[in-house]
Amino acid sequence: MTYETLLAMAKDGRNKTYQTASGQEFRIDVFNDCPFFIPSSSGLGRSDGRRAAERFVERFNETGSPRPADYRDVTRNASYFLALIASTDEWPSA
Repeated sequence: MTYETLLAMAKDGRNKTYQTASGQEFRIDVFNDCPFFIPSSSGLGRSDGRRAAERFVERFNETGSPRPADYRDVTRNASYFLALIASTDEWPSA
């Protein structure tokens, strides 16, 4: 997966509601070519910035891990990225 693929998924996912593995609902949007997430619980957008999203993609490509804890040192938004990817056909085959 590339960052551009992740960005395209985020753009396509606008106006949809997603759910993390722990059941938290959120929406996604994009600003300045960087995805950001809007948890339903707070309604406030959150992002760690483009570089963190790029590092998430790098780690995801290396490990394919579905566990947010495996990205803890990369971004605090891993559960959102993983839920977005899981909703598409981009998840790597076993």
